[in-house]
Amino acid sequence: METKVNEIAISYSGSLKANLLPKITCSQSAADLAYSQWNKDTIELHETFKIMLLNNANKVKGIYETSNGGITGTLVDVRILFAVLLKSLTTAVILVHYAK
Repeated sequence: METKVNEIAISYSGSLKANLLPKITCSQSAADLAYSQWNKDTIELHETFKIMLLNNANKVKGIYETSNGGITGTLVDVRILFAVLLKSLTTAVILVHYAK
């Protein structure tokens, strides 16, 4: 009997050219960019955890919302977090969490 397993394919698709991506130069620029991408209508309603994905030149490839919780907490599944990091070929990550 032949053993069979599933084949797993991983892909990442970015639509912006690297020279158009915003660059993180300091913690303030990261905070400003993260805040600008947050939904201001719900920012104080519940806790949210996001990751900012960067390339080797500290340019932001994207921001991914990893977890959206309740009033007092949110749970982050590290398996999902690492899956996103690996699929996007990210070389640096900034963890972003907002709680009121």
